[in-house]
Amino acid sequence: MISPSPPPSSVTDIETYLATWKPQPIEQAQSFPAQMYTSETVYRLEQERIFNKAWLYAGHISQLEQPGSYFTLTLAEQPLVIVMDAEGQLRGFFNVCPHRAGPVAIAQGTCTRLTCQYHAWTFDLHGELKAVPHMESAQNFNWSHYALKPIQVDTWGPFIFVNLDPNGEPLAAQLGKLPDLFQRYNFSKLAKVHSEDYYVDVNWKLYVENSSESYHVAMVHPSLDLFRNIHHIELETQHHSYLEYFPFLPNNESHYLTPGLFITGLNDRELNGSSVALVYPNFVLVVCPNFVLARMIDPQGLSKTHIRFDWLVPDTDAARSPANLTSVVGLYDKVVNEDLQMLATVQQGMRSLSYLPGRLSPLLEVGTHRFQEIIMEYLR
Repeated sequence: MISPSPPPSSVTDIETYLATWKPQPIEQAQSFPAQMYTSETVYRLEQERIFNKAWLYAGHISQLEQPGSYFTLTLAEQPLVIVMDAEGQLRGFFNVCPHRAGPVAIAQGTCTRLTCQYHAWTFDLHGELKAVPHMESAQNFNWSHYALKPIQVDTWGPFIFVNLDPNGEPLAAQLGKLPDLFQRYNFSKLAKVHSEDYYVDVNWKLYVENSSESYHVAMVHPSLDLFRNIHHIELETQHHSYLEYFPFLPNNESHYLTPGLFITGLNDRELNGSSVALVYPNFVLVVCPNFVLARMIDPQGLSKTHIRFDWLVPDTDAARSPANLTSVVGLYDKVVNEDLQMLATVQQGMRSLSYLPGRLSPLLEVGTHRFQEIIMEYLR
């Protein structure tokens, strides 16, 4: 006979919790204590051990249209610049001049060199220092000591990832089998037609956890629940990723099969369902027969998160039409705002004196359970 689990208890010392945490099967697991979402100590550890070590989604290849193209971003509070050099290779650097920390690029555009906007130190697109004004009398000045600090850059189809750790494992190790599972969608042939940025005063993990489970959909997104067959959802976890597949309810897939609107080359399973794939810690893909939605989750502080959405559709007149885009973008704008309103309330609840860790659903919170395990594997 299985003994009942002990009642939830409060955590008074987050460092002790981190040191003594042990993995539990989901049938016995509890969610994180509130301090995991409210502690500056935890957030600084996450910056050091997760966002400085893991592959992070940074953008879409359409942001780099030709050699010399670049774009800048601040990801997990780190200023970065991604460039396409003259040979067409993607390179990344911290957007910080080694002189006195000014930015070497602003916004996005094209260039042949990167020039600091503070004192005009200039670098080539390989990051090497090439010009320094008014330094003729400086003694023992070694130009090679002042190159831009590089970061790793790699791609999955049109999706650009960065890794701040020069010794980090290859991107393929983090993606696992996802590229093979989604190869028929030909992401690189889809057109990016819209982007949107959202900002919310919540801890980044709450957003990832929300994206990792469908437990909340019936209550928070009743319009989405009309399309899903909850009794046939398929869930799968890997080391760095989580995958959900939702078969459509009968008669709800006909719109997707309109010529020009759906992605060609899909099999019956892909035409009759949608998937949500998460590559932890910050990349979410919503994959449907007629569009793909890529999300970048970007911690900007302990309780501040930036989420960028990129919509991709088949590169056809019908899919690009205003009528189709209004339908596709409008639906998910509504969904996003429903999530963000709820999560802002959840963040407040995490600061309540009454909150204690709850139990996880073995049926619908498999992804949340795996995500919390991954967090602890990084932090310990």
